Amino acid sequence: MKSNRERLMDGDICVLCNSQRRLFEPTVLYCNGVCGMQKIRRNSYYYTAGSKSNANHWCVNCHGLLKDDETIMLDDGTEVRKDDLQKVKNDSMPEEAWVQCDKCDSWVHQICALFNGRKNKSAASYSCPKCDLAKLSSPGSKLAPEPLKAAADLPHCKMSLAIERGLENHLEKAYLQRANDSDVPLEKIEKVEGITVRVISNMEKTHVVRDEMFARYSKNGCPSEFPVRSKCIALFQKIHGVDVILFGMYVFEYGHSCPSPNRRRVYISYLDSAQYFEPKCYRTITYHSLIIEYLRYVKQRGFHTAHIWSCPPLPGDDYIFYCHPSKQLIPRDEMLRNWYCQMLDKAKSEGIVLDIKTLHEEYFKNDGTESTLGQASEPTCLPYFEGDYIPGEIEKIIKEIAAEDEVKSKNREDLPSVTTSNKGGCKKGTRSNPGELVNQSQDRVMLRLGLAMTNMKENFIVANLRSRAFAAAVERGDDVSCWKEDDNEVISKKIKVNNESSAELLHQKEEDKGGEEEETNIKKSKDGNDDENSLGSVDVSLRSAGDDSGSHGNASQKHSTTKDTDQITGNPDDGSLGPQAIAEDVVKSEDSVLPVKKDEDSRVAAIRVADGVEKQKENSNKRGLDEVQPAVSQSSSEFISFGDTADEDEPQENEMFESRQQFLTYCQTNHFQFDELRRAKHTTMMVLFQLHNPNAPMFIPTCGVCYCEITHGTRYHCNNCSNFDLCEDCYEPVITNKWASRGLKFTHDKSHCFAPIDAEADLDVQKSREERSRRIKAHLELLSHAATCDGPPSCTLNNCARMKELFRHVRSCNVNPKKNCKICSRILTLLTVHARMCNVRNGNCPLPYCDRIREKMRRRRQQQQLMDDRRRQAQNQLYGEHLQE
Repeated sequence: MKSNRERLMDGDICVLCNSQRRLFEPTVLYCNGVCGMQKIRRNSYYYTAGSKSNANHWCVNCHGLLKDDETIMLDDGTEVRKDDLQKVKNDSMPEEAWVQCDKCDSWVHQICALFNGRKNKSAASYSCPKCDLAKLSSPGSKLAPEPLKAAADLPHCKMSLAIERGLENHLEKAYLQRANDSDVPLEKIEKVEGITVRVISNMEKTHVVRDEMFARYSKNGCPSEFPVRSKCIALFQKIHGVDVILFGMYVFEYGHSCPSPNRRRVYISYLDSAQYFEPKCYRTITYHSLIIEYLRYVKQRGFHTAHIWSCPPLPGDDYIFYCHPSKQLIPRDEMLRNWYCQMLDKAKSEGIVLDIKTLHEEYFKNDGTESTLGQASEPTCLPYFEGDYIPGEIEKIIKEIAAEDEVKSKNREDLPSVTTSNKGGCKKGTRSNPGELVNQSQDRVMLRLGLAMTNMKENFIVANLRSRAFAAAVERGDDVSCWKEDDNEVISKKIKVNNESSAELLHQKEEDKGGEEEETNIKKSKDGNDDENSLGSVDVSLRSAGDDSGSHGNASQKHSTTKDTDQITGNPDDGSLGPQAIAEDVVKSEDSVLPVKKDEDSRVAAIRVADGVEKQKENSNKRGLDEVQPAVSQSSSEFISFGDTADEDEPQENEMFESRQQFLTYCQTNHFQFDELRRAKHTTMMVLFQLHNPNAPMFIPTCGVCYCEITHGTRYHCNNCSNFDLCEDCYEPVITNKWASRGLKFTHDKSHCFAPIDAEADLDVQKSREERSRRIKAHLELLSHAATCDGPPSCTLNNCARMKELFRHVRSCNVNPKKNCKICSRILTLLTVHARMCNVRNGNCPLPYCDRIREKMRRRRQQQQLMDDRRRQAQNQLYGEHLQE
């Protein structure tokens, strides 16, 4: 049988696509040096750790900055020196692997044939699609292909079930609307088929506050970490009978147990799609509906705010799916922002979102007085999400301020001591010396952050899912377990059915008084008797509150209930007074329950006014509201109790989808691309195989010559090169230079040594993970006990003494790397699991190597942060760097 390379040299072509070589997109490499995860350019040289690690690279400039006498810690924990790094050229051109049919001896691309190399064993046979079709066409033959587990076979959870059902309802309405617009029967409308929604990752994580932020504000109540649920929601569609993953969304859910200000907030972190959805006319509707249904679901669970950073990827970068179709363009900032706003407008029309604003409007406008808890004076008031713009920008600003303060302090020390008058000094009101002319209630970091976000403030979207009164109670840490809030649509219908007479009575009473009171209010406002900012805050507060169905409830109510609802809320057209007018009277009336002072904080005033309105409803003899009280009390059974945000779905550990960067790396390493539909089908097939077989290895070694995955037989690993292997067919011709005449790629350095490895035995090692994981949990308690126990005579546990002996072995073992020692490998496995949950700062954990393992995890997290910082820096450059003080 000819090897893959011999077949190519003989000019064989794929019988399915009629082409020969199909090249993958070159692997993207990032520098781990001080340049901050910058891409290593094609055909340029870089340095790597050789066979010890293929995950760390240094560009030429960063390599020159490394010190010869310093130890370099790699991501896998291995320590190397600068002399150990090898110089490599970034010019590899991987190509698609082939497979030969055992019946007709023809060759096909594995991607064209949807061939799963993970299942390729020594005794396995393969039949190409043409042979399968020929067998099907022959009389009396029965072909029973092995059934593939599809996306629909993945387990459902409550969230995916709710989203999928809601999506179907949205599409049914879209079909009906399209049929009415086209004036054709509904049966003839083209519909979406074969869609599947699943939550493919649901992991409990801890987002750590960055160092500069924690060091500056820890004494002000800044938490060190935020517990969070990280989820990945995916949409699949069957195209030509094959599942294709078309849409992915990563979200962070900060539950009630999370510290403020993240408590009960959700952050839509990343979205990505591949442009193969059919029919195209329903693509936007489908993606919008999926996000809307997600917001509906988390709102029911008790989350009060959703946050979105509208930021398109940089040219050449990918968020979730690796290598998009060439025809799929990257949206501009304005286009992406409008896409999000259109989606949120739809959610608002359905009553899911109550109000839409920007982060700048809530936390920076009017000196930050629009925030939920009054004035936002420092960054600890801001929601702190991993991967967002704010954490990285705060770190940058704090470093800049520290550097400036250090320079100023040094200059003052160098200056001679002279006596100056009080009138001297720099002019106040400038950027270098704001003085009292600039708002000093917000600290310097907050002021600079506000300036940095000014030009791009429309990109930071805040969607209020619940009233601001509830959000304020959550931020204060109040007990909201018994908090109840009305649902406008339900109460409106209840009032219409049972309380029409009471509503008419109130409507008539308010209509008689409305004209006179409105004229009085307008006159008072013109005379300046009240603080304009306070009135504005009252309006915002009541627009967001659950009581004010007149401000946002009508958007989500049916037309048939509008008239009856206006009888309760007040209709501006007929001169009646709704809750907003009542609130204004509460502010201005001398007999109001909670009058607003002119010098009072506007947001606090708004909350007090809202409370005053509630008390006015209870003591309504002054306003004549006793007629409407029965209507509200009768509808109180329809009040919706808030959820506690507890996730009823069990955590779903999935290393491949642990983060968007993890999945992107998985696709890049295995050349799973989405630039062609055939490749998207094959990539999805491999992803589904991994999801249905979580213990299967995610990365399979490939031959460095023929690019085939080495799943059986013997794999020959080069001990001198960076991740270079040869299969059985290519090993002998390459090391003997038999193929030297075909090019440099068919040769290898004779001085290099290859180690034979049983490929199938290597794969079987992966199966032991499941058994080990059951034992790890039982050993973790013993691990923590032995690290803090003083030993005998106070402790008589035999296992404790044995664990201490293992600790001593790990510290004194001379095997390098330690993973080559079986004893060290087992202990390090336990220590790694412990390190993921350890929250001891400043290197004070008593467990050995815990700090080093956490440092490794920190480096990986730092890589993600550096990539996020690249996105943030690009936004700053696009909108202009913020002004310096």
